[in-house]
Amino acid sequence: MIWAPILVLAALLSSCGGSSGDGAYVPPLPGTALNDSSCFFQYTMPGTILPGIGADPLFGSLWHLQNTGQDGGTPGEDIRALPAWNMNKGAGVRVALLDDGLEMFHEDLFQNVITGANYDYRHRRYGFPLPCAADDVHGTQVAGVLAARDGNAVGLAGAAPRVGIVEFNVLAAPYTSNIANALGRDSQLNAIYNASWSSIDDGALHRVDASFRDAIDLGIAAGRAGKGSIYVFATGNGGCFAKDINDVCQSDNPNFDGYLTHRGVNVVCAVDNNGRPPWWAETGANTLLCAPSSGDDHPPLGYITTTAVNAAGADNQTYTQDFSGTSASTPMVSGVIALMLSANPSLSWRDVPLVLAKSARKNDPTDPDWSTNFGLNYNPRYGFGVVNAESAVALATGWTSVGSSATLRSCQPLGSGGRTVNIALPDATLGGAISPRTDTVSVSGGTCLISKIEFVEVQFEANHPYSGDLRVELVSPSGLVSVLANQRVCEGDGNSCGSYIPAWTFGSVRHLEEPAAGTWTMRVTDEQNGDVGTWVSWNIRFWGR
Repeated sequence: MIWAPILVLAALLSSCGGSSGDGAYVPPLPGTALNDSSCFFQYTMPGTILPGIGADPLFGSLWHLQNTGQDGGTPGEDIRALPAWNMNKGAGVRVALLDDGLEMFHEDLFQNVITGANYDYRHRRYGFPLPCAADDVHGTQVAGVLAARDGNAVGLAGAAPRVGIVEFNVLAAPYTSNIANALGRDSQLNAIYNASWSSIDDGALHRVDASFRDAIDLGIAAGRAGKGSIYVFATGNGGCFAKDINDVCQSDNPNFDGYLTHRGVNVVCAVDNNGRPPWWAETGANTLLCAPSSGDDHPPLGYITTTAVNAAGADNQTYTQDFSGTSASTPMVSGVIALMLSANPSLSWRDVPLVLAKSARKNDPTDPDWSTNFGLNYNPRYGFGVVNAESAVALATGWTSVGSSATLRSCQPLGSGGRTVNIALPDATLGGAISPRTDTVSVSGGTCLISKIEFVEVQFEANHPYSGDLRVELVSPSGLVSVLANQRVCEGDGNSCGSYIPAWTFGSVRHLEEPAAGTWTMRVTDEQNGDVGTWVSWNIRFWGR
């Protein structure tokens, strides 16, 4: 391992945070091997090392923080980081990274790593969740985008360059129980949980274990002394996961990912350095907003520069210029949330998406799909726009909280069991899709006391030999449309897109701030030839205030 001048070891170990019955953290002596001998990457405990002071030499390459057109993009297409840093840089906020491993002693990260609070799921203990396998490089790259230290005379800077970070290496031991456990670990200390990953991008429905939903529910209810934990997840990169026989891209949707359809999960999409969707971008009604990432296949132009694994066995590249995907955009949003919480620690988990949506920047302004409703801009490609650190921090500073889980209202106008409809779904015609099949529910403002929606859940059940044939949409009383499912052709035999039996739960933030009262319409359309089926049942649940 090549160690750069960093911090005195005693200072690193002063903020230990072991808990949850896993035993007290005991720091190893300098020179102690920290990884199994079988690991591809090998580390030893460093001795006394000191930080540097000075400008960050790679800052000019960080177009996502300040875009001057240096990577061929459009000036101003960035997250407005520098004006936000004039207000704060994230100090006092702690972010947990759920990933594959973290090079904790990296020259540009160690000052922000809270040593002793990191949990290694490979060995189930607090300590050093360092990269082990040859491809365990993702977590270190994510960490740099979020939290690389500024002003230390090396490397670059993260979106929140003074935030505290901890690593939970759940991708090194990818079991649902570990993910659920990590989502609640040290929830009174960790404000934000960043997951720069999603289910496989293949167009199929990916269900998750109930333990995941339970962990999110517990986190938003009890985390941060009742203000709620903040969960930030990536949409995925399946905008063109495959091509059909006509060479047409088939698109995945974040609403097909069970990790992304639950209230309390803030879903992040991506734009390129011109503020437009990359070829791999996904679109879904559960997506809150976007942040920058790469747009083409030719790094480093337009890609994200960040920290890299530089352990024994690596390529001795302390930094990389080709980070990409929503893996890169997600920690930018987590960083902006850290800046918001540093400015106003009283923000609840419900406040955070509202502040982000209301402060987001309207990118690609000539795109015809933008609409303005209930004081918010919205585009199905971009959610409520691109994250704007300057505006978000300014808005958060004086924000009056809408409350926490204790005051969140919900209603199910169709009752807990929903409605059985048994509507036939005829096959698409050779000329295209047939007319949609519809069903409606009338919501009374006297019984559903939600004047401002924050999240909508839709349970949908259909018996169909090929679920990818179906387009599923929710239309509000105001005519606003949530596209919950798009038609697509998935790879594999049989119903490779997955089944809508048992009922699948979709999520939508598209109706943010809209009143629940009025007539809501579900419409389902078979858009591909070959099969017929039945729309069995559906239900809807509103959350808000």
